[in-house]
Amino acid sequence: MDQHELMVEVLRLAGGQAVEDHLASGYGGKKADIVFKDANIVVEVKSIATDRAASPEVADAIVMMFQKNVAEGAPIIFGQVTIGMHDLPVPIAHKALRIMGKRVQREATEANKQIKATAAALGMENPYGLLVIITPPFRLDRETIVWLFGDAVKGGTCRAVNGLLVVESMAGTAGADPLQSNSFISFHSRDGRECPLVVREAIGAAWGTVTGQRMNRADADDFSALGARS
Repeated sequence: MDQHELMVEVLRLAGGQAVEDHLASGYGGKKADIVFKDANIVVEVKSIATDRAASPEVADAIVMMFQKNVAEGAPIIFGQVTIGMHDLPVPIAHKALRIMGKRVQREATEANKQIKATAAALGMENPYGLLVIITPPFRLDRETIVWLFGDAVKGGTCRAVNGLLVVESMAGTAGADPLQSNSFISFHSRDGRECPLVVREAIGAAWGTVTGQRMNRADADDFSALGARS
């Protein structure tokens, strides 16, 4: 199975149900992947299978952005160089991140539509909307994904999405053995409204059952020391 299928299986084992099993016959609108009816949660899963941040096209787009923003502190590039985001002025770094993470922000917008439509179709009032992003350890790392999500929902946009679950893992990728690497799962709230603890615990336990990886708790700040890309 691919990573999207893997995550959906985990969510179902954690107590979720396929949204389509609850929709009226003939429903043709947008829909999310999973619903936890008792917990009033709607979940949409997005998998990122290509590392856009590592593509030459993105590098070229960032260089073009630098050229247009030299007066704002963007560097002038000659030849091939490595530039850390922390070395850039904050506004320039943010523009670079948005170029690299355009896919993430687009997925957040689409998930908002899917969660909102699903809640309306199922007659759910004020559900907790959870966006799950699962990805291998790409250059577009978990911390960047969290920042991009926050940037996408700031100012009150994407109101149907209350939280983000980021999964960095090789599980579900071609030829990967989950027992030979660590996976990293973290929950993030956009507005202080947390995904219920019982559901978070159930998802963690289900991940262990499906992948064979034993669940351990750690601060997200320690993930990089345990092998996470950051």
